[in-house]
Amino acid sequence: MHDCEIKKEGRIYYVNVKITNAETRDNKNDISAVEKLYMQYDVNRDYRLVYAVFGFKFRNVNISFVKNYIHMFSPQFLPIYVNPRNDKLQAYYKADAEERTRDEFLRLLRENSRSIKL
Repeated sequence: MHDCEIKKEGRIYYVNVKITNAETRDNKNDISAVEKLYMQYDVNRDYRLVYAVFGFKFRNVNISFVKNYIHMFSPQFLPIYVNPRNDKLQAYYKADAEERTRDEFLRLLRENSRSIKL
């Protein structure tokens, strides 16, 4: 679920790094498997997942980094959609944040997932 951990002022932030094509229109992207995300957020109340999305341009065999395309977000605060076909959490990388508590986020995942059985 995460690629690295950042420790700052006694807190741990878990970071998942994603790349995207900076030249395409924004699409919903798979963020995470709902069940894994739910279990991690439910069991570890200090779990804070942050996605860092880096944009690249792809031209034939050339790949270049777009330095003004860096976006960070937490799935807890995104407008989200659970894809019923694969039970993956999906969202737009660039979206206005929605304020919600951890418990509200867990309820949202639980109500929209087919794999979480409680």
